[in-house]
Amino acid sequence: MGVKGFVRRFEGRPQTQYTFHRIMSRIWLSCMIVTIPVVIFAPVFWAKIGILLVAEISYYANYATDTGAMAAANASTEDNITAYAIAVESEKAAAEAASGEEP
Repeated sequence: MGVKGFVRRFEGRPQTQYTFHRIMSRIWLSCMIVTIPVVIFAPVFWAKIGILLVAEISYYANYATDTGAMAAANASTEDNITAYAIAVESEKAAAEAASGEEP
């Protein structure tokens, strides 16, 4: 699966989003634990890396909010909203047509 396939799957499949955010929440919790000794014992390093960390957290928060909104919109209707949903429906139709079954 290429990057395009991953992005489509991530946009349109709530289970993929859940798994990604579960992993990321554990990473952020680990960062919280590591941050305390870094701030205490390496304040100069923290002053430099802290700015980068805050920026990355902000980007992640925006990304997580947007993908959550897409998942909610996708789950709220039966219509094909995302490219992933459209691709899945196309694959199902192609498989049904190949097997000779009617939808």
